[in-house]
Amino acid sequence: MATRGSGNKAETGLSALNPPSPPFENTRDTRYFFPSSGHMEALSRLLFLAEDRNMGMGLLTGEIGSGKTLLRTVLHSRLREETHVRVSIENSLLCFDDLLLEIISQIRRERLATSNYPDRYSRLSAFKRLLTEQVGNRNRHLVILLDEAQLLDLGDLDALKGLTNIASERQNFLTIILIGQPELRTRMRQLPQVDQRISLRFHLNALTAEETAQYVGYRLDVAGYQGDFPFTDGALDLLYRASRGIPREINRLCKIGLDHLLTKGLDRFTSEAIAAVVEDLRRHGALFEAGSDPL
Repeated sequence: MATRGSGNKAETGLSALNPPSPPFENTRDTRYFFPSSGHMEALSRLLFLAEDRNMGMGLLTGEIGSGKTLLRTVLHSRLREETHVRVSIENSLLCFDDLLLEIISQIRRERLATSNYPDRYSRLSAFKRLLTEQVGNRNRHLVILLDEAQLLDLGDLDALKGLTNIASERQNFLTIILIGQPELRTRMRQLPQVDQRISLRFHLNALTAEETAQYVGYRLDVAGYQGDFPFTDGALDLLYRASRGIPREINRLCKIGLDHLLTKGLDRFTSEAIAAVVEDLRRHGALFEAGSDPL
């Protein structure tokens, strides 16, 4: 197991690293979901929102690369099919009518064409019918997860809010969770009638310096790395400062850094190795801005 420690060149053997899967890919593989305090709190709150069934709408925001999409994937997997109908929409570039067709398609588990339901009325009718058959009659609950929701037009946000009005006297049929970048909160304030429907809000912060060290060790463990923790303290300090604790940036720096080590025949992430990667990325204008603190 990759645990943090000083180690030495003979102990780490990073050049022999050949895990079953690459440790620093930006994928939606839920095995790599790192349970930081913030990510676990967000997951717990959103599960509560979905399982309560009476809270209407939720809002999850976070900086680019903070792990929102992977968290959405984990949330989707944690909701049991016996109790929840799950709809996950990758991005929100669609208008309301097209979103409605996508929601219907996912509930029916078949790809529908525009010609199947050519207008809003037919789509709303089909949606209500599915709510009765797939949700109400089976004592289940529909959860719609909308990623990149900051891209939605204000009118489409308002129309989505209207879906939460569909309910019986004794049962609310659906919960909508909007997921997006920080500006989504500002957009919501432009729509008080929608903003007031948000029962739960959570903002996903970056990892701390300590969590950054734990994060890289966790990913190495999941990938199958065996050996002492292959990062020096200086390397971790530079990695945290350059990435600002943003998981996507940590992955990118470590992936490029790993290739740098293997190319140079090195076996540890040192401060010099991380600095070389950072300098190269900055020279080509490809580093996520780390602020005014120079490395």
